[in-house]
Amino acid sequence: MLSWLPEHIQKPVASIPTDGAIHSRVRRAADALSGLIRDALLEGDHEGAFALAGVRDVLNGLSKPTDILRRRAESDAYDFIADYTERQAEAGARSQALADLKLVADVLAATDVARKQESSSGQLCSFARVEEIIGSLYAQNHS
Repeated sequence: MLSWLPEHIQKPVASIPTDGAIHSRVRRAADALSGLIRDALLEGDHEGAFALAGVRDVLNGLSKPTDILRRRAESDAYDFIADYTERQAEAGARSQALADLKLVADVLAATDVARKQESSSGQLCSFARVEEIIGSLYAQNHS
């Protein structure tokens, strides 16, 4: 463990359920963000690491009730990830990091769909609902 890193960065955040769903895209996105945060810190990009940690916090709050501040944070997280991905691609980031960032963007996009459905149908946003939406979007895009 990197003892010089702040404690909240050293230890994985367990807010996202780990109920044995090995293929959980939400879980993989949160884990990928932890790795990207670590990499940013090791590269001296403290601002990027802080922003990525904010995105991870958004993912950890997916099952919390919708409010204006949460929706704004989710929107800002998506915008940041889109911009950060573009900057990383231009800088020649490794393909796995870019794939991880795309996964995070997919999860945030599915979250937006779930939140919109929540306001129109009353079906609450949850980790399972976001997974379901990602699965259906992924199936549509790859068929």
